[in-house]
Amino acid sequence: MALAVLRFNFASPGGDPKVRGAMISTALELAEWGDSRGVSVATVDEHHVTGHGWSCNPIMAASMFLARTKTMIASVDCALGPLWNPVRLAEDIALVDAASGGRLHTTLGLGYRRVEYEALGADFDRRGQLADELLETMLRVWDEGSPTKTRPHPPLYVGGAVRATARRAARFGLPLSLPDHRPDLAAYYTELCRSAGVRPLVIMPPPVVRGMIYLHPDPDQAWAEYGEHILWEAVTYGQWADGAARSHMHLPGVQTLEEVRASGRYRVMTPEQLVDEVRQAPDFGPIVLHPLIGGMPVEHAWQSVQLLTDVVLPALSR
Repeated sequence: MALAVLRFNFASPGGDPKVRGAMISTALELAEWGDSRGVSVATVDEHHVTGHGWSCNPIMAASMFLARTKTMIASVDCALGPLWNPVRLAEDIALVDAASGGRLHTTLGLGYRRVEYEALGADFDRRGQLADELLETMLRVWDEGSPTKTRPHPPLYVGGAVRATARRAARFGLPLSLPDHRPDLAAYYTELCRSAGVRPLVIMPPPVVRGMIYLHPDPDQAWAEYGEHILWEAVTYGQWADGAARSHMHLPGVQTLEEVRASGRYRVMTPEQLVDEVRQAPDFGPIVLHPLIGGMPVEHAWQSVQLLTDVVLPALSR
């Protein structure tokens, strides 16, 4: 069975609270639907002062998904570590870990938007040091007795795309989560772990970018009718890219729908096209759907997810 993932960020142009509320309710319903139909993961991230309603508390969002599901993992990709109080974050994760039976997986990153640090009163230029202090404190809190379901502590990953990230992960004996296909960093981290007697674990996208997928019986029709939602997110997210900090989903400078389509980062496919591609690519990686992208109408988000659960996943299981 292919690994199926639903991504949510609750963002839409203007950040209308009513639209956001409907998106959150729908996201929870979609996760509950997918939980018993082969969807393995719901993923959320963290951004602040966007003006678009972007998810600002991924631990809280993850807990909502976990409360509505029984087997699904909630993956935080990622929490902006230096913007959190270390003790509070450790306790919040421990609470969700216990309530969900260990189904919360959290990646801690530094972030790349100075405005977020300014808004939360943190020093952007000290973010590496703050991340080290955060990890040291969190691991100590868990080690000294904060009750957790998972031992020795809840699943925790260090995220980033520079050598300092690899050193940090190895130093704390934690898995490394790379936002892009970087075998050089994976090898560097692995060597550091072996030298320190630590077992390495790397999470890394495959060499071919499969993008975030939206399923529709007629992709050209979908691009024409709903492409504005995809374009809005691509432009908005691309504006945040900052050199090495960007992930494989950033499209800096993109302005037109044609550019977005050509990038392969956001893809509209028929179920049959997706099934054929997965079958022909042993290294396809996870199937990531972004059903509510850019405030996508609820009924069309449902159509996309149901095509995944009712057509794609049964076909791949055969």
